[in-house]
Amino acid sequence: MKRQYASIDIARYVSALLVVCIHTFPFLEISETFNTYWIHTVCRLAVPFFFTTSGFFFFRNYDVNNEKVNSERLKKALFRLLRIYLIWTVIYLPYTIFDYTHNGFHITYLFTYVRDFLLNGSYYHLWFLPALMLADIIVYYLYKKKGLNFTLVVTFVLYFIGYLINVYTPVWESLPWISFFFGFFTKALSTARNGLFFGPMFIAIGLLLARTRRLPKKVSLAGFLISFVLLCIEVILYNHFHILRDLTSMYICLIPAIYFLVNYLLKVNIPYRRMYTILRHDSLMIYTSHILFAKIFLTLMPNAHLVVYFLTLACAQCLAGFVTRYQDRYPILRKLL
Repeated sequence: MKRQYASIDIARYVSALLVVCIHTFPFLEISETFNTYWIHTVCRLAVPFFFTTSGFFFFRNYDVNNEKVNSERLKKALFRLLRIYLIWTVIYLPYTIFDYTHNGFHITYLFTYVRDFLLNGSYYHLWFLPALMLADIIVYYLYKKKGLNFTLVVTFVLYFIGYLINVYTPVWESLPWISFFFGFFTKALSTARNGLFFGPMFIAIGLLLARTRRLPKKVSLAGFLISFVLLCIEVILYNHFHILRDLTSMYICLIPAIYFLVNYLLKVNIPYRRMYTILRHDSLMIYTSHILFAKIFLTLMPNAHLVVYFLTLACAQCLAGFVTRYQDRYPILRKLL
């Protein structure tokens, strides 16, 4: 039986809470500056953490001598993600239709939706699911064909290209000739925060952690703290030069920060209990469902973001608890997990 990591499941749940922060801006009325830095530093750790732990748990079972088993495991993982993605796509369809039609409908929106469904998520927070599927495929085949070092180099190059696009968008849009060609990119892909540029780097970090020895806890903790401070400085610099935007998310210092953070958590020994499995399931449910409630509460209470955050979280947690409690009685609920 493979070892269970309680610390990872706890951190997954915390990460889901941070994702809710990203979409509800809880501290906006208290301090807009604090809210900005909170979201762009602490909260930006959440999604890379999900990618990295997903990569770790997949590749820790990778068998270099049995490619057939590896291929079957990949297909099984992709099918599960696709199933979850399609279910939530249907659930969010009323929101999607409203967003596309409330200011008038244009036929080009159909092409936009197809593009987003494949690359950016059928609804904006669901981008993680197709990105994870594509990133899994990219890293799997890179590692299979060329090994660990090559995979790390290629995924870093992809991430760096995405970083230049994601972070410096205001710069490219201000340069006449570059802005013309940059417009083609935004029409084709919309964003670099996807399974091509963003996801593979962190899946590859999970692969690295799965195929190499752990660092000592003190080294990992020190590495994380230093990396996080550098991440804060990075965000402050982007804000100072007026290029920090809501969608800015691909920071260079995220790479070492996530590596050391997950390394540290993998070394933390907590006796495993069933409640940690519940937290793991709850984190997925909160991530996928919270926008259902956030959109409504933000409309009803546009000037009470902290209240919106807690109401959104409470509703998402209640839904997660319902699914966890009644999944045995109603097996269809298991399709959400």
